[in-house]
Amino acid sequence: MFTSLFLTLGVIHLVALASPGPDFALILRTSLHRPTALGAALGIALAILLHATLSLTGISLLIASQPWLFLGVKIVGALYLGWLGWGALKGAWQGATGQAFRAGGERQGWRKGIKIGLATNLLNPKALLFFMGLLAAMVTPQVDGLTRGLLILELFLLSLAWSLSTPKAQGLLGRVQRPLNLVTGLLFCAVSLSILAELAVEASAYV
Repeated sequence: MFTSLFLTLGVIHLVALASPGPDFALILRTSLHRPTALGAALGIALAILLHATLSLTGISLLIASQPWLFLGVKIVGALYLGWLGWGALKGAWQGATGQAFRAGGERQGWRKGIKIGLATNLLNPKALLFFMGLLAAMVTPQVDGLTRGLLILELFLLSLAWSLSTPKAQGLLGRVQRPLNLVTGLLFCAVSLSILAELAVEASAYV
């Protein structure tokens, strides 16, 4: 009955995953260290699992409806993405293998990868709005609890499969480490600055 819903939601989610963004940049960058990349992939997938669960249970709508709470998410997320971007830019400047990932203060390893993957996705307010808007528009009240649970599982498995397949380009990435870190750093910093600029515009409207 809900086959078209599963297919449509899955295709939209895969397109979103493949689009340039903090998650995509993080997976490419950490692919130079396999355990860290695996951890980051799992962390991102778990964050998306949480986003989907919160959206389908209405909690994300509650967060977005509380200006002070959503403001806090935006500020923390912008600062964290900016910190990661600065670390990537330092790595591009120094250009040393392995040092690029540690430039932001991170240590390598799958546990650290999970933490970074979780934080990068959860602290991105655009990810929160994406899942809240997408699922609110596509998942009607007529969709039963079991189907909602299967939709959440679908999003998690697609996220994990995509994230794990990306590091296959590791050989190529090793030869383009410095430009990769440069692009990653610029992307993270651009997202961070865009969020902060949006907050500044909103604040000026109240002055």
